Amino acid sequence: MIYLTAVPKLMMFDLDGTLADTVYQLHLAVNAALVSVGVKEISVTETRSYIGNGASVLLARAILSSHDVSVSDVSPDIMLTARDAFNRKYLSCCDCSKSIYPGVRETLAALKSYGIRLAVVTNKPDGFIKPVLEPSGLLSYFDYCLGSEIIPQKKPDPAPLIYVSEKLGIKIEDSCMVGDSINDIQAAVNANIPSFALTCGYNQGIDLLAAGGSYLVDNYKEILQVIDSLR
Repeated sequence: MIYLTAVPKLMMFDLDGTLADTVYQLHLAVNAALVSVGVKEISVTETRSYIGNGASVLLARAILSSHDVSVSDVSPDIMLTARDAFNRKYLSCCDCSKSIYPGVRETLAALKSYGIRLAVVTNKPDGFIKPVLEPSGLLSYFDYCLGSEIIPQKKPDPAPLIYVSEKLGIKIEDSCMVGDSINDIQAAVNANIPSFALTCGYNQGIDLLAAGGSYLVDNYKEILQVIDSLR
């Protein structure tokens, strides 16, 4: 297990289930996609269980009603139609202003005041990051944001974390990851950096400490307490 021994120079945050409870907006878009390809709509609970590996995987899981599928299991024509419907609906409703987790703003403001660089590293398509975060004012806290489709690799591969640290000119070993899913925690493990595992998001019942999380936290106040203890 890797722990922080000093205040990190860079903290990277997942988005869905970490900064905000975005499942309800995603759910509307998923069901719009399912209707477009003639598949029965699913529940919010099912949508929540399918989140974590990007929009296309989310849609493949919803279309085939299974977590253990890949995008290639869905006909390209069906996926294209579903993805188009998903994109159009999600862009119309993706503002996360009303679903930001308690303490996020205050914690991000405090971390920036300490001189820590902040970044978003998500498997969500890159084009959705700004529409999701900007209306709430959260986007302004971050020095860099990386979504999927910019580089080939996705979390749990460490490449997105390393890519962002290099973009900001910070050594990866001076960084840490904040996330709610096994993809976030394993990306940190694979990058050999500490991580905060939030219990409030979409962890699908997985024990994130057993998966390699450095700190299991219930809220943002606890994250700030750890950082403050190192100052």
